[in-house]
Amino acid sequence: MNNKTTFLAQVGLIITTMIWGFTFTIVKESLSSCPPFAFSAYRFGIAALGCIFFLNFKNLYFTKKEIYGGITCGLLLYLGYTFQNFGLMYTTPTKSAFITGTSIIMVPLILVFMKINNISFKIWFACILATLGMFFLLNPRGEGLQFGDILTFGCALGFAVHLIVQGKYTRECRTMYLFLPQLITVSILSFISNSLFESHEIIWTNQLYISLTITGIFATLFGIGIMVWAQKIISPSKTAIIFSTEPLFAAIFAMIVIGEVMSITEWFGGLLIVCGVLYSELG
Repeated sequence: MNNKTTFLAQVGLIITTMIWGFTFTIVKESLSSCPPFAFSAYRFGIAALGCIFFLNFKNLYFTKKEIYGGITCGLLLYLGYTFQNFGLMYTTPTKSAFITGTSIIMVPLILVFMKINNISFKIWFACILATLGMFFLLNPRGEGLQFGDILTFGCALGFAVHLIVQGKYTRECRTMYLFLPQLITVSILSFISNSLFESHEIIWTNQLYISLTITGIFATLFGIGIMVWAQKIISPSKTAIIFSTEPLFAAIFAMIVIGEVMSITEWFGGLLIVCGVLYSELG
């Protein structure tokens, strides 16, 4: 890849990370008027419709690997966003972002557990840093884990497995043809889950329309789409370094938009988590 393409991929990931950081707050606010499964259904449905316009209709076909890989990755995305949305109902946007960020550290641990890679001292030390960070972030006054925090760990695990599986398929599949089946899978599963498990009606407000537009088009269609494309260009280490700044953007946006203020102890814990992610990928 030439330097220009690499630079564009890096800029795209930085912008994506900023958007993702902002979405923690707007999704938190939107869940008061829209149930979690319904929100994901419309969010990914909007993204899927937008994705269609990026396909080549003169040569429109999907390989079996693209369909199978897209559905598999879509199932993992569905699980990740389900845990994240439900977790946001019971925790703060900033804590949700920091916990979600630990998915980067989970990736090498999962590879070791599956006997694909050996674990190094660097990874163990990064895990210790992240664990200490979790203690200061989630338990600074002895209150223990909140229910939303526990759910968000499920989100981080789902995203970690998704990164591993998607990393495999991006090397063998075309970007948009792997991406569209993911979006459709998440939207369909979320609509089914909404009809089966959610009884609350959606309160359609201007704020909800704006939230769905931002998360559907910018955070999902362009954000996740850029991530799928960038995985072909940028190394996992550099990608992880960029993604490690997402919780910091989330904290800044939460402070500006909803006035969420973290204590010095909680900031210290969050920074330890970011340091753990960075250390695990540098070197």
